[in-house]
Amino acid sequence: MLPANIQWLETIGTLPKLVSAALQYLGVKEIKGSDNNPVIMDMAKGLGLESIYTSDDTQAWCAVFINHLIRITGKPQIDIKGDKYNLLRAKWLSHWGEKVALMDAQLGDIVVIDREGGGHVFVLLAFGKSGNPIGIGGNQGNKVSIAEFDKNRIIAVRRYYSTVAPESAKQYIVDSMGNVSNNES
Repeated sequence: MLPANIQWLETIGTLPKLVSAALQYLGVKEIKGSDNNPVIMDMAKGLGLESIYTSDDTQAWCAVFINHLIRITGKPQIDIKGDKYNLLRAKWLSHWGEKVALMDAQLGDIVVIDREGGGHVFVLLAFGKSGNPIGIGGNQGNKVSIAEFDKNRIIAVRRYYSTVAPESAKQYIVDSMGNVSNNES
């Protein structure tokens, strides 16, 4: 079930592919300790990362999640410049697709933010009335979840469409979720 301030997504028609795909994973959690969630590990395997991505508990997986969504929706994979580790780096996604000005960001865009120790990446759903982006991503509170982020942490907004975007791909302003995320690792 979607949070109350995001339930409008169910009423706006065809969603951008990244949003639709991401919502299918809502609630998928990493497993603490030596076990791993097979869904997360399959995402890494599908990207050819099984030899370097070995633990959903100790390795960040937000970029794995977004790169997985890109792959399964048929969008072009990011150029990793011969280094598979770039598929694990959230900030590397600031090179994917087309650059978008923050004021033009819309439903389905990828947002890259700064965080201590690296970056974080998620799919934009809307903006809160304060201007903070609200997005769905992996490794947000150790699961695929919807969270609000401080707009001052944004370092890139990216978009890719090879065909016309669905009518729902526009900017939405919603009531704040109340809590700004500080747990993306």
